[in-house]
Amino acid sequence: MNLQRKCMGIPLIETYLDPASESSDVFCNIGRVLTSSLDPEEVIKRVMYIIGDFFSPCNWSLLLMEQETGRLRFEIVMGVDSAKLKGVYIEKGEGIVGWVCMHGKPVLVEDVQNDPRFSSRFDNILKFSTKSIICVPLLNGKNKVVGAIELINKIVPPSVKSVSGLEAKEISPSKATFTKMDMKILSAIGAFTGIAAENAFLHQKIKELAMIDSLTGINNRHFFDEILQREIERVIRYNYTICVLMIDLDDFKSINDNFGHLTGDRVLRSIADILRLSIRESDFLARFGGDEFVILMPYAGETEGFKLANRIQQLVMKWNGKESVHGPKIGISIGVYEADRENVNNVLSGADQELYKCKSLRKKPEDLTSDEQMKRYLWYSLSSKVKINNE
Repeated sequence: MNLQRKCMGIPLIETYLDPASESSDVFCNIGRVLTSSLDPEEVIKRVMYIIGDFFSPCNWSLLLMEQETGRLRFEIVMGVDSAKLKGVYIEKGEGIVGWVCMHGKPVLVEDVQNDPRFSSRFDNILKFSTKSIICVPLLNGKNKVVGAIELINKIVPPSVKSVSGLEAKEISPSKATFTKMDMKILSAIGAFTGIAAENAFLHQKIKELAMIDSLTGINNRHFFDEILQREIERVIRYNYTICVLMIDLDDFKSINDNFGHLTGDRVLRSIADILRLSIRESDFLARFGGDEFVILMPYAGETEGFKLANRIQQLVMKWNGKESVHGPKIGISIGVYEADRENVNNVLSGADQELYKCKSLRKKPEDLTSDEQMKRYLWYSLSSKVKINNE
């Protein structure tokens, strides 16, 4: 981009256009960008590139507000050493941008040293010297502040002059201050961008809701089926093992019957939290349906699966210990199934069968007919030491 070349000292020859024509062009470009994508990050990045080219700041950023705390996060940062600020937070009301977001008004500061609202904290981080600032709020469709756009240190583009009437010579960029017209144009862009960004984030949220179980906040069955199919294809291609754990609450109906459905919902959320705490970062957890949950463990076998199942059972026992005497107690059954290229297409049904065996063997140990069943019976019995009675 032109502006990035200016800040980095790369030679550039630029022609000048009529200011009215330029402002008209920037609004046309912004309009195209805001209607071209529903990806929030894509929309914001494109807008920021256009802003950089038009206003010629040395550094510029877009910040989004946390509605709960009022803090601002650097979402997009461009210019000199900009990566150092990515993800950094500004406290509520801190600095000029904090004031802008608290009051919902744009600000033009020609010399920050004369403005008591200025915070030098970020200059210290970047080893940078801020001279002038223009900052405008991002407004959503309800005219509520959701963030801000901030431009720092305007740069006058290099011009061209004639030397001996024959040669063109470039003049180095020089610093200037932003104008009131800059603030008016940027304020309009901020209003448009705030609405478009909110729509894009809403679209992203809808996509996420299609993958998330609304009660527990973990992945839903539909999303799990997609992920499992991709993993099956990888196993067939690269020939490694995966392990699936199928988890079911024991006698969940009695919890609903004796304590009510709201308590039953709380139990389901608690189980989801326990499972979330137990799994590895690479594992995939989902609510399979009703009181059933499922965990996909890539690059894992039965041994790793039983270790995870044991961690889960231990956390369930701790939960039961913390629950009040008259509250519900949780019992769970876990089926563990390992699969490779040969049997991966049956991994889900295999895990479901193991879950059924777990429940069956715990209820009828006299049905044991093999060493394998004995091994599983011992594990299932030892991992579920707490007798559950919700009658």
